[in-house]
Amino acid sequence: MIALLLLASAGCVRQYKQQHSVVIEDMLGRQVSIPDSIERIVCIRAGSLRLIVYMNGSDRIVGHEEGDKLNQRRPYLVAHPELVKTPVIGPLMSGDAEMILATRPDIIYTAYSTVAEADDLQKKTGIPVIALECPELGITASRDTLYASLRLIGKTLHKEERADSLIRYMEDMISDLDKRTNGISTRPSVYVGCIAYGAMKDVTSTQPYYPPFTFIHADNVAASIDKRLISHVKGTTIDKEQLLVWNPDILFFDESGLNLIYNHIKPGEVLYNQLKAVQNDRMFTLLPYNNYAINYELVFINCWFAGKILSPETFADISVEEKGNEILRMFLGKPVFEEVTTENSFRQITKDELR
Repeated sequence: MIALLLLASAGCVRQYKQQHSVVIEDMLGRQVSIPDSIERIVCIRAGSLRLIVYMNGSDRIVGHEEGDKLNQRRPYLVAHPELVKTPVIGPLMSGDAEMILATRPDIIYTAYSTVAEADDLQKKTGIPVIALECPELGITASRDTLYASLRLIGKTLHKEERADSLIRYMEDMISDLDKRTNGISTRPSVYVGCIAYGAMKDVTSTQPYYPPFTFIHADNVAASIDKRLISHVKGTTIDKEQLLVWNPDILFFDESGLNLIYNHIKPGEVLYNQLKAVQNDRMFTLLPYNNYAINYELVFINCWFAGKILSPETFADISVEEKGNEILRMFLGKPVFEEVTTENSFRQITKDELR
């Protein structure tokens, strides 16, 4: 009975809002009628809440997924802890129609959704559902899709200027990184391991289109992997033997999998004995950027650290902490570099540590 009353109430709100509504096309190509004025928002599925925070919409969030409280290391939650003080709207990656209705939102944003899933939730709640996309950054077409998602949010929330400024900021960074590194003739070969996808991963988990390497023109040995073996969602895994064949000059590790390194790279193990990056102490950690989809701000911070390691002269004017706080302030509204990093962030690992 309560559920029926809630549904009826939502229907009344929606009917009133439609007196002043507009029709937009979301990232799944769905035509959705939305209120012209949106003051109350809920976000479900990986990445959608992050994008709303990027667009300075955190003050309109009226609910959170129950898993958020268990993952408050995500930068957007570090910067805006008030988000997990709102009511719970259901489990991760799905939400709950009745719990969503209880928060009386004007609109629901979702990501990693299908047309059928978005339509079903909209039918159950009577509330417009807008599908967004949270793709990789290293491929131009995917980056354009991210920008389209930001512009879609800008259109629905009347924050077009914010979308333009954030996109321009990202493009300016990419251009700056390109200018600093495009003319370098001799480049060390590099590999990044321990890339997290859903959970911590070991050194064999990598990213062939790793944006920091792409933007600084690094020689990423994994870029040669067949595209058919690459997954944006599940990740890309290689054999240890392949890493030995590549034998890169420098190894980078996603900080999230640091403890797993010691299981594979230790005295007596072939990776320890034969990888020149290990023997030459050319191993470094990077911030973990996959946590309920991509933390784009961390991707960009990693760019500047990797740049300083590979091209110290051309990045001599850059302080990673200062640049990191600039990036975090732009994306999240607060300079929380100290809070999102740990003692293991951006440091060199020596072979002696692996004994």
